[in-house]
Amino acid sequence: MYPTPFSSGIRSLLPSLLIPAVLLGGALAASAADLSAAISLQRHLASGRLPASVKQQLDSDGRCAVLVLMADDDVRSEAARLRTSLKTTVDTDEVLRDSARLLGEKKGRLLAGFSPFDHELLADFEHFSVLYLQVNDTALARLLEDPGVAGISENRRHRHFLTQSLPLIGQPQVLSRGYDGNGASVAVLDTGVDYTLSAFGSCTAPGVPEGCSVIYAQDIAPDDNRLDDDGHGTNVAGIVAGVAPDAGIIALDVFRRDYAYDSDLLTALNWVLANRSTYNIAAVNMSLGGGEYSAPCASDILAGAVASLRSAGVISAISSGNEAYTGAIASPACVPAAVSVGAVYDSNLGSRSWSNCSDSTTAADQVTCFTNMADFLTIVAPGSVITAAGKTYSGTSQAAPHVAGAAAVIKSAQPALSGDQLASRLTSTGTTVSVTRQTASGPVTYQKPRLNLDAALIPNITTSPATVNFGVVAVNSTPPTQTVTLGNNGTSDLVLGTLALSGTDAALFSLQADTCTATTLASSAACTVGIQHTASAVGVRSALLTVPSNDPDTPQLSIPLSAEDGSYFTLSVATSGNGTITSFPAGIDCGATCSAPFFQDTVVTLTATPGIDSYFTGWSGGCSGTGSCQPVITAPLSVAATFSLLPPARISGASTVYYPSLTAAYSAAASGDTIQLKAATLAESVLCDREISVVIRGGFDGSYSVVTGYTVIAGSLTVAAGTVTPENLVIR
Repeated sequence: MYPTPFSSGIRSLLPSLLIPAVLLGGALAASAADLSAAISLQRHLASGRLPASVKQQLDSDGRCAVLVLMADDDVRSEAARLRTSLKTTVDTDEVLRDSARLLGEKKGRLLAGFSPFDHELLADFEHFSVLYLQVNDTALARLLEDPGVAGISENRRHRHFLTQSLPLIGQPQVLSRGYDGNGASVAVLDTGVDYTLSAFGSCTAPGVPEGCSVIYAQDIAPDDNRLDDDGHGTNVAGIVAGVAPDAGIIALDVFRRDYAYDSDLLTALNWVLANRSTYNIAAVNMSLGGGEYSAPCASDILAGAVASLRSAGVISAISSGNEAYTGAIASPACVPAAVSVGAVYDSNLGSRSWSNCSDSTTAADQVTCFTNMADFLTIVAPGSVITAAGKTYSGTSQAAPHVAGAAAVIKSAQPALSGDQLASRLTSTGTTVSVTRQTASGPVTYQKPRLNLDAALIPNITTSPATVNFGVVAVNSTPPTQTVTLGNNGTSDLVLGTLALSGTDAALFSLQADTCTATTLASSAACTVGIQHTASAVGVRSALLTVPSNDPDTPQLSIPLSAEDGSYFTLSVATSGNGTITSFPAGIDCGATCSAPFFQDTVVTLTATPGIDSYFTGWSGGCSGTGSCQPVITAPLSVAATFSLLPPARISGASTVYYPSLTAAYSAAASGDTIQLKAATLAESVLCDREISVVIRGGFDGSYSVVTGYTVIAGSLTVAAGTVTPENLVIR
């Protein structure tokens, strides 16, 4: 577990006369140093800065192997400054070289203060702020007291996680569009890979023969002379190859029998960072881990390494674990920069029982009961009964390589994506699935994106504007031009065909400055085409601009084109009295004066509506009479409507009739009628000399709706025959 003991040293012999004094002074100094170290260690053990497991090993063996995490904020700040200077969003080779130089200087300064008798350097990880040291109590105490040391960790060991997926994630559709991971690679940190199997091209050695998908293999842990310790890594790599059949696989064996130690993982991750450009590494897959973490573990010894890889454009797909935790996942999946992966079923597999839980029913996109689930889990993918490279396993170990393989396919198609952009692409295009877990405080529901490679690599054509309306175009005027912008807000290249015009009036439209025909638009790119319209005669025109493309949802986009060839003329209306004029088509609606433009040759129907106290008496101007007014608009036109107040008298009934005076109303009344009068003054003398019986009721408002006062007859009212019943009348 811990490679080598301390290096031995030989002291020079001093003259014999001085030996007793030297020995005595040395013993006293050593005793004081030991006491100081013991006090320091006990204090840091109590505070939690010193892991108990490290202290136990020190007490047992007199020395311990530790991973030393150094503070590196200054190095990361300098890397950010250099990225800005180089105008890049990823850590380029130049950025990595500069960071490695600064880290080397920090490590050198730290180790310079240690005696070779107190420590031994077991491993240095060039690109990470971590040292692997074997130390005694004095050196350990000094490390814990050093403010430049962010933390001390034991060399933890991790287990691999054990428990018809491609159609579920849309891989066949992506493959049919030519996206297979060609040129990208995935580093599989696992138990090794048996690359002699046909699933990897029956390789005789990495990269041999041509077509061998395993392009590099190395035992990071001590070489056991076996391609794969137990088949786990072969299955994981086989899943990667299934998702990304033309991607390269880098097999890094980090396991010592059943365990992978932090130091070996750091060595492997350091190798990946150093060689990421050589092999165009898109992702690391780690189907391993341990522990239970209910929050992102930013202080984890592997957190910095995973973050450095992501800054350099390499994501780490890490399985969340199979302990059926609710609210927690394993390490290193818990580190903030990880793409942590849980597992779903890819189909109905009936009831399933696992070592720590069971699912009575199963279905596609159902989260497996064994998946460690937390609100900070990144994504889920198929992970139950996955057969790859001739081996069948279930677990989050099988879910993670689906994501790693998908990352290779996406990075192959769009190599400029940064690590953050690649991770965002995986999550933002996922299909949302939900799972409800029971806890002591009640049910908790989680919603997570399920890997959807088809959505992550699909073109999507956009157009602005969606329709082109030229409005009114004067006949024989200079042909106007409008610009159409075609864009791709999808996640893969959009290939446009030949743009064409069709429809009844297609001959009156033409394409100008076409930069779109036979063009390939990358994600977020756009092109433009001009549409010109010629107006040769009066009429309403329409056509279609058709755009063929490889957008699977819209293989032929149609953009409607329209125009009104001719002129607009103004129709002006005015009213006299209380009333309104409205029009069909709409445009005119007023009770005074107003106007509206109408297209040439339009037939406009005008309607006169009197106010409640008035009646319509006739048209003038462009219309006449009291009937309908339907002018044809061939030039500017003015129309007026006259409204008059209702007469002062009326006989109410089935058909109300109005009269200019009470005398006229009485002359027309039949026996039993009621004559209604406005609340006004009538200058007349009325003689009622007919053998009829009538009621004369005065005092009505202007619309004859309610009685508001009295009617004054400035004259006389004489009843010479019949019966007259007056109401609300005043006779003067």
